[in-house]
Amino acid sequence: MAIQLTYRQESNVLMVEISGKWTAHDMHDAIGAARAEADQRELASLLVDARGVSLPGSEMTRFFAGVRWAELFHARFRAAFVTEPLLFNGFALLVARNRGANVAAFFDEAPARKWLQES
Repeated sequence: MAIQLTYRQESNVLMVEISGKWTAHDMHDAIGAARAEADQRELASLLVDARGVSLPGSEMTRFFAGVRWAELFHARFRAAFVTEPLLFNGFALLVARNRGANVAAFFDEAPARKWLQES
């Protein structure tokens, strides 16, 4: 897999760091791995640091990432993504939200943490 994931737990939040080349197949697998880790730790809040991931090859790659996230992380989960302005165009986030996922994106970790604490 061209995408690397590292995990740590801070209180009731799963911290996920994702890096590497963003391909549709590898992101599909990475999202599945993140869900498995959240289940294993019995956590429903995630802070995903995606600043180390590359630009995807196409908008369809973003679309499939949003669909996969929503399939595995339904509304019971809350996920804050920290990303870079050059990487983020909002499409994957919109796709996931339109399918019921509870997600938000930020360019700094502090507001992401604050959003996760809000109910």
